[in-house]
Amino acid sequence: MNIEAIKLNDIVSDETDIYASIMIISNRARQIIDKRFLEQINLEDLEDSEELVQFSKEDFDKEKPMMQAYSEYINKELDWTTETKEDLDE
Repeated sequence: MNIEAIKLNDIVSDETDIYASIMIISNRARQIIDKRFLEQINLEDLEDSEELVQFSKEDFDKEKPMMQAYSEYINKELDWTTETKEDLDE
């Protein structure tokens, strides 16, 4: 496993501030974790078989949720909207 520092300049841009960027990345990481948790619950229904061995091997090959969310953010693969104060007043 390669360890590298996250470049802060990649996260900060003119469009969004650092707080908004971190919130977007962390919310996406939470979505990934929730999805994997639901997949894990589905595995509990399987009996000991080759299918279970196959799924358990895949768990170790997955990228960490935070790094996956960071990569998606940097590569502009995420879509999000922000609410303005006017939106909340309506």
